[in-house]
Amino acid sequence: MEIKSFSQFILEHKNHFEKRKYFILDKNFKIVRKEPSFILEMAYIYCENEKREKKELKEQKKEKILENIKSEFEKTFLEKEKKIKRQSKIEVKKLEDSFTRSLFNRESNHALKLGNEMFYKNKKKFFEILYNFSFISADENKFIKTFFAEKMIEKIIFENGEKYSNIRFFVEEILKNVLNYFTKSQFCFLDFEDEKNIKYFLENEISILYKKIYVKNFDKIIEKYEIRNVKKINFEKNYSFEELSESKKILYNFI
Repeated sequence: MEIKSFSQFILEHKNHFEKRKYFILDKNFKIVRKEPSFILEMAYIYCENEKREKKELKEQKKEKILENIKSEFEKTFLEKEKKIKRQSKIEVKKLEDSFTRSLFNRESNHALKLGNEMFYKNKKKFFEILYNFSFISADENKFIKTFFAEKMIEKIIFENGEKYSNIRFFVEEILKNVLNYFTKSQFCFLDFEDEKNIKYFLENEISILYKKIYVKNFDKIIEKYEIRNVKKINFEKNYSFEELSESKKILYNFI
């Protein structure tokens, strides 16, 4: 496998970034969550490390990233290509409300169509909605996926310019990846008025990766976006790097 650019990687492996399921019911009737695919995030990091690292270290990291990307591809499936139809006749305010409801109701097809249109009409509002959802989610991966989606789209624009026709295909692959995870993964929210609920979340549901991204970026995010119904978290627990999956270790080391 060779990655020449982030855009080239997406084009070459299109429709192959999703897992079929993000949680299952085991024989003891316990819900087991599956980690989302981080193929796109690792390909993005691979390309960003090209300009960051010294040659010797860079080669070691590149090999490790490619190894993990190959491993992740074994857990994803090749989807049928479906073009996302524009919803251009919907006015912005109604679009915002409809997109928010589609995420809450876990309507994956509607969320993708509406989210795609929301992105092109108001990219800032699109990410504002995702961050608001991710901050009240008891699933750390929603915040991690949102954070990296914003970075990946910045990379796509850097490589191709801002013209809609030049970036549409690449952006749609990224949006499909993050929105499908939002709508197809387990659905559980935080109650910031319930101390026990937040304590359980901090002690059992998050990792050192979530903490690192949150601590370094929370203030920047709330300055950029209108974030509602959220109180800033103070992390007291020391989380273990070794408990991260190999893919999340790559994300952690990049941040």
